[in-house]
Amino acid sequence: NNDGEAVKLFFPPMTREQREENAKHAKAMGEKAKVSVRNVRKDANDGIKKLEKDKAISEDEAKKAYDEVQKLTDGFITKIDELVKNKESELLKV
Repeated sequence: NNDGEAVKLFFPPMTREQREENAKHAKAMGEKAKVSVRNVRKDANDGIKKLEKDKAISEDEAKKAYDEVQKLTDGFITKIDELVKNKESELLKV
């Protein structure tokens, strides 16, 4: 419908199969996001190794940097898991 200022679209309610399919899609998107976070972690660790090899940072600093990168990675993975879980429950709720 067009009321002159806005266009209004009406969609029928989703069926159970559509809800389950969307929940699967959300889970797949969450897995892709986790893979991306892990790739960023790998790039960061490679950068730390290069700095350590070039003697720009000490072994202790490298260890702290690795730990910090892992802590950040774990935090984002946890956040992604929570978001996917919440979205699945929202989609499957009738």
